[in-house]
Amino acid sequence: MNVENSEPIRQLHKVLAELEGLARSTAEKAGEGGTDLIGQLKEALATARSRLADAERTLRRDATEGVKSADQYVHDHTWMSIGIAAAVAFLLGALTARRD
Repeated sequence: MNVENSEPIRQLHKVLAELEGLARSTAEKAGEGGTDLIGQLKEALATARSRLADAERTLRRDATEGVKSADQYVHDHTWMSIGIAAAVAFLLGALTARRD
């Protein structure tokens, strides 16, 4: 599973990049008066980036564990897995045959 290519993750990265660009342009225009606010905004963005990276790592780890668990289950219960796959194929075949 490629976490980096998921749509929600790409959108979050895009939003963070836009906010960072906004912070830079605001800092250039704000001068001395807005320096504290810009610093706080940059700190909040850094925290958001860190949390997003943590979430990506957790999602990647959980997905990998899920795939390994499913693979192990199939290996441990080969005939049951074949039976389930056959039953699902039969049901799908029956459902599509009714529509014709």
